[in-house]
Amino acid sequence: AAAAITKVLQSLAPTIKVVTGSYCGLMLPVCEDYRLAELAANQQLTIFTLLTISSVCGVGADTVPISGDCTVEQLKYLILDVVALAARYNKPLTCRVFPVPNLVAGDMTTTLNSSPYLCNTRVFDL
Repeated sequence: AAAAITKVLQSLAPTIKVVTGSYCGLMLPVCEDYRLAELAANQQLTIFTLLTISSVCGVGADTVPISGDCTVEQLKYLILDVVALAARYNKPLTCRVFPVPNLVAGDMTTTLNSSPYLCNTRVFDL
């Protein structure tokens, strides 16, 4: 469904005189969307899912909470996955992850909603 929506919107761009810019795809910011946060909290959305969608129409891993004790190696491999997808499909992708101190994969965040722009969800597994 995400790919179909993106394709329709991109096909309309020339007819409604929209100039596309750097990110031209479906943005799925987990901590900025209550439904995505709910899916993640119920373990129905993973980083793998986000990257799979990015290969078709998404823009990467956006506002994803990760374990505060993640290693440099884990971050490196995540970033390399995003870079590989971006290079393969010749499009810009984001890797905006939030290491959350004192939480591990599966824990629920509790402080993100102190911002009016973020919502709490489950910490993702890398």
